[in-house]
Amino acid sequence: MKIKGLSATGIKDFLQCKLKVTFRYNRDIPSIKNDHAKIGIAVHEALEQYTLRMLKKKSFPDASDYDFALTTFMNVATSEGLENMGFYSDGRRMVTEYIDRYDPSEKVISVEGFFKLETPDGIPIVGAIDKVVELNEDTIAIIDYKTARNALNTYELDSDIQLSMYDLAASIMWPEYKNRVLILDYVRIDKKVSSYRTEEQRQDFRDFLTSLWTQMGNLEPDEAEGRINTLCGWCDYKNYCPAYAQFVNNTLEATVLEPMTDMADGDFLKHWEEISSKKSILENRQRELKMIANQRFMRGDEIATPGQELYSTQAARTNYNIEDVLGIIPQEDLFEVLSVHKVRLDRYVKDRPDLKPALSKIAKVSYNAPIFKIRTKKVEEDDTTDQNKSTAAAAG
Repeated sequence: MKIKGLSATGIKDFLQCKLKVTFRYNRDIPSIKNDHAKIGIAVHEALEQYTLRMLKKKSFPDASDYDFALTTFMNVATSEGLENMGFYSDGRRMVTEYIDRYDPSEKVISVEGFFKLETPDGIPIVGAIDKVVELNEDTIAIIDYKTARNALNTYELDSDIQLSMYDLAASIMWPEYKNRVLILDYVRIDKKVSSYRTEEQRQDFRDFLTSLWTQMGNLEPDEAEGRINTLCGWCDYKNYCPAYAQFVNNTLEATVLEPMTDMADGDFLKHWEEISSKKSILENRQRELKMIANQRFMRGDEIATPGQELYSTQAARTNYNIEDVLGIIPQEDLFEVLSVHKVRLDRYVKDRPDLKPALSKIAKVSYNAPIFKIRTKKVEEDDTTDQNKSTAAAAG
């Protein structure tokens, strides 16, 4: 397979599913973006254009800057074909809150800096860094915007391929800086997480790229096979994938429900991931069905056979204007019917930080039912040895 350079996305595709990476580099196969990808593109473009505008103004933002950024977001979102109206609201809020936090004193070195260069080992790499800021004469911050709802944990940050690619590229592009802080800015949840790479980690990543470059170059497109995983439902190329089609058609028949109470931990985790993968893919498939059904209903079409038909219902939700309610309910009874909207209170407190200590003292925390997820963790050498011994004992 002929590729001009390694990108973080291309590497992740290759490790996730070799067929996916052949689709990405095949210009005859267009990708079909989902709404999550579309809002990400629109928010990134809005923040990029806004930052470039503010670098010229060198001032705090005014109303015209908000209008500019929001208009940019809306134009890109509509041109990308974003259909979910809730995503438009999310995107506008993300852009607005980002502008609220804007610091004109930042020394920005680069905005949406595209790079195409060779590593010291002669491996071509490509990508784009959202923003680079100088922290001091020895240190820069490499910043990447994220619109996801969940942030990576510390171990995931330390092993993240995209951040390792940015670190390596930055070490080549800006060698005058000794230190590079790698930051993921989750604009949806207003959270920043950071990491860095040591010289040893950077060398390990260079060796990893050399191996990947050889493997990807030797991959023949007709030999690549699809691999079912938890991200299949979000894949831009799933409609072209025979493995995905077979999986969707045969999921129920292929699912074997074995007794779970006596499963070894490894089997339990494997079964958990298998069920989660199938659930994720089928739920995404159902969302697509609903989207198509909604489009057909809006055109006035029916979806029916002589014995069945698809119909839609919509639950009604009643709201009351708070000012009208205050004029009707006796003041002594208000505490029985009114409650505090936490999200709106949090936004309010951002403009009144003096109130935060007092509110923190009266805050009450409650927990819903636990949510279980699988995550990668660092395996210590002793743990690996113990696992190998256990495996060997079981085999014996």
